[in-house]
Amino acid sequence: MDVISEENNEQIRRLDPLRLDDDLRALPALNMAADVAALVRALGGALPSEASIAAFTTTECLAAMRDLGMYLGSLQRHGVSAFEAVPGAARSFQLLGRRTRMIPRDTVYHYTSWNPIGERERLYTGHPMERNLINAVRTCVPHLARAVDIGRSLLDEDPAAPTHADRLASLTSHIAVADTVMSGVRVTVAPEFFARVLRPFYEDVRVGGRAYMGPAAAHIPIFLIDLLLWASDRGSPDYLQFCAEVASQTLPQWQQRYAEWAGTPSVTSRVVAALEGPGTSSADEHVESSARSLRHALQTLTAFRGKHLVMARRAYQEELRLYELGSGGGSVGLLEEILALTRKNSAMLNATAGQRVQLP
Repeated sequence: MDVISEENNEQIRRLDPLRLDDDLRALPALNMAADVAALVRALGGALPSEASIAAFTTTECLAAMRDLGMYLGSLQRHGVSAFEAVPGAARSFQLLGRRTRMIPRDTVYHYTSWNPIGERERLYTGHPMERNLINAVRTCVPHLARAVDIGRSLLDEDPAAPTHADRLASLTSHIAVADTVMSGVRVTVAPEFFARVLRPFYEDVRVGGRAYMGPAAAHIPIFLIDLLLWASDRGSPDYLQFCAEVASQTLPQWQQRYAEWAGTPSVTSRVVAALEGPGTSSADEHVESSARSLRHALQTLTAFRGKHLVMARRAYQEELRLYELGSGGGSVGLLEEILALTRKNSAMLNATAGQRVQLP
C-alpha cells in the first residue's frame, strides 16, 4: 500500500464504490443525536455483497473499508458493537481486510491519507478541529513513509561509508515534518476536544475474537523509525511489546520492515561500535559525521516526542479523560518512557563521540 504517492492517495479519495457520499454527509448529525438505530440501518444498507467485494479493485476495497469504518467507529462510540447489531457486518469487514492484506477494519490511513478532502471528507463530528487533526496526519504520513524507505538503505551501509551521514540527514528532514505538524496540532486541536469528543470514535473493536485498534496515530511508522535508530536493541520490554502489537496492525510493507528490523542492531549501536573501533583517518571522519547526523535525528525525535507527551498529558489528565490509554493502546507512562530512552541514547552517543575526540 503506497501512502507516499499523492497520485495513489488521490485515486482512493476519489472513489465511492458503495455510493455513500450523500449518506456520510449526515453522519455528524446522527452522531450528535446519538441515533444508534439510524446508524445500524445505514451500515446494514451499505454492506456490499461477497460478489461485489470480489469484483472490487484493491483501491475500491480500501475506499469501501474507509466508508464502512466511519459507521463502525460511530456505533462503537455509542457503546454498540456493529458486528453484533448488524448481521453480516463482520463477514464484509473480514473480506475487505483479506483483499487488501490489512486488518478487518479501518485504520488511520483510511481516515486520513485516503479520506477525500473538502466537501466529501468523511467526518465523525464535522468540527473544524477534526478536519485539522486529519489534515495533520495526512501531511506527515508521506514524510514518515519516506523516512522508513531511507532506513532500509541505512541498515545495509557501514557508518563509515561516505553517504551514511547524508542518508541520516535526509531521514531526519522527514521526521522534522512530523515535529512541525505536531506544533500545529497543539494550536489547532484542543486537548479537551480530542479527549472528550474525538477519542471515543477511535475505540478498539473485536472481530473474530481479536481486538483491533481504531484509526489511531499509533499506526503511523514513527515506531519503526524508533526501532531502526535505537529501539531494536535498546528499547524497554514494554515498548518493544507495544511495537510488536502495532506492527501487526499496520500496512503490509511495514509489517515486513518490522520483521527485518526487530532483531537487527540499531543504527545507534552500529555507530557507537564504529566510534569505539579502529579505523583510517578518512573512515574516522565519516563515522564522526554519521554520529553528528544521528544525534540530530535523535534530537528531532525527542522534540516530536516531547510535544506529543505534552498533548497526551493534557488529554488524559484524570479530570478530563474518558479512557486510561491512548487510541493506540499506549499509556502516558509509556510515552514518558520512550522519551526518556530516546534522550538516554542521544546522551550516550554524545558521550561516546566526546571520548573519541579526547583520544590522542
